[in-house]
Amino acid sequence: MADNFWDKVRERAYFKYRARKSMHIADDAMEDWDQAFREQVIEERINEEAYFHYLNGYPDPDANWREAYMEINARIGFLAFHQHINNMNKSPMENWVDAQKIYVNNF
Repeated sequence: MADNFWDKVRERAYFKYRARKSMHIADDAMEDWDQAFREQVIEERINEEAYFHYLNGYPDPDANWREAYMEINARIGFLAFHQHINNMNKSPMENWVDAQKIYVNNF
């Protein structure tokens, strides 16, 4: 079981690599690593937000996590929408990935 942040990222990247290999998709290990890093940072931020909800007097951990998940996805969705407005020629998936990168790097 992964103990620290980088072990979790490495484990995530490994499973992405295995899934990509099993589907016979071309190699892009660096993209696997970048995607695993973004997902792990977002997961850590969700856990932090859920803890802040707990500190504010909400005792249900599942509801806190769900609320934090929805809040962070709403923020990323807002960024993705603005990415779409700035460049309508990009696909929604590219805008979502760019929004995740902006969120991870700036917030």
